[in-house]
Amino acid sequence: MKKFNKNTAIILSILMFVVLAIGFVFSYVPIQFKNGKFVSLSKTINVSADLVGGMYGEYNITTENPSEKDLIESVSLIREVFEDDGYKNVNVYSVGNKKIRIELSYPNGVDTFETAYTKLANVGTGAFSISTVNPSASTSTETGETTKEVVLAGSEYVKEVNVFTQDNGKYISVVFNKEGQKKFKEVCDNAASAQIYLILGTYSQGISISGIEDYTSLTLSNTDWKNTIELEQKIRLGCTKVALDGTNLTINTMSATLSSGESASSPSDKTFDSSTVYVIAFSSLIFVVVIMLAVFAIKFGLFAVVALISMLFASYLYLFITWLVPSFELGLSVILSLIVGVSLIYSYAFKFAQNVKSEYNLGKSLQAALESSYKKSIVAEIITNVMLFLASLVLMALSFGELASVAISFAILSALSIFTNLCVIPLLIKIGISFKGLDRKLFLLKKRKGLIDLDEDEQTAKEEN
Repeated sequence: MKKFNKNTAIILSILMFVVLAIGFVFSYVPIQFKNGKFVSLSKTINVSADLVGGMYGEYNITTENPSEKDLIESVSLIREVFEDDGYKNVNVYSVGNKKIRIELSYPNGVDTFETAYTKLANVGTGAFSISTVNPSASTSTETGETTKEVVLAGSEYVKEVNVFTQDNGKYISVVFNKEGQKKFKEVCDNAASAQIYLILGTYSQGISISGIEDYTSLTLSNTDWKNTIELEQKIRLGCTKVALDGTNLTINTMSATLSSGESASSPSDKTFDSSTVYVIAFSSLIFVVVIMLAVFAIKFGLFAVVALISMLFASYLYLFITWLVPSFELGLSVILSLIVGVSLIYSYAFKFAQNVKSEYNLGKSLQAALESSYKKSIVAEIITNVMLFLASLVLMALSFGELASVAISFAILSALSIFTNLCVIPLLIKIGISFKGLDRKLFLLKKRKGLIDLDEDEQTAKEEN
């Protein structure tokens, strides 16, 4: 390993710390761009109060080629409904223009699995509309005249849906926009027997419109839904700009998620909810890393800094790569894979430093000791990581769910470990030994007494000559 000249080493050192600073910023700071928003990596990790972590639902979008604006408005509406219902850690985003995914952490740890499941199922109830014709009955009136069908679609004409209390009774007010007011009047004018129908997916309910003079809103009461809030939620969700398929809904539990999403509307869309288990696990991981680096520093001096920077690079790259994978399930696999990745990098660095010290103490020059040790250490490290990578690929092909996430994590970490050991650690060492006074301090190098005397004799002979 040849040294860099001092100016090159200084420039590379500055670039290295700039990259680390950028990684730190991307990990913790949301950034607003002119045409988009970047959500910080730490904010994309959702973990709830237990290892189950909540649950998620994935809905197929049945609207053909929905616009980005419609997707964003639908995502925002769904998020708003769940936040109003107490889910402060809800995460909603579209996966391309094919699916919308909703991730729930149980609010305050009091919501049950069953109630969360019911609320997710409500999303797929179906589109909300008001019609002159009951789709489940005949379209003819008693006089034999065919009723003109006029439909007011919730996604186009409904401005908002509110619940209010009056005379100890709960009512739902469906408020229309300006176009909706005209459409509602048209529906009422064409209704047979002063009857219109509220349609919610496959469900329909007749509503009397006798005496209606104000067409700005429709007040619902005496519905056969037992829970007014649940009905209000269904109506609001039925007004999304894109139609969602509730019949093929996928609902599953999650330990955690780390995903970039595609239609998040603000940096605060993805939230971070620390759990006791999560905090304990990562605190333990940090504690172990600190102890490992302390041992490293005592035995090999500044080389502990090389190991630390290498592990930071690998961690940032790991988080960034997994952030790019939509709907990537992490849970305990993030802790497990990071432990494995950190251990592989640490074990390689520790063995490499041991070999350098041993070779140097045998009388070799620093450059010869570095090159010899690198060749000895790197072969076993590459074999280990390649075997782990291949085993991960096999596991990915044969598994699903959380187990598949573990396999993906191991595959990413093994590839990053090879990159770190082949490129990052050698580069950092070459930078370190390029600075005068750091070359021997880097490994706390000190030759044995006999070798020092021999060096002094050789130097004296050179001076005499």
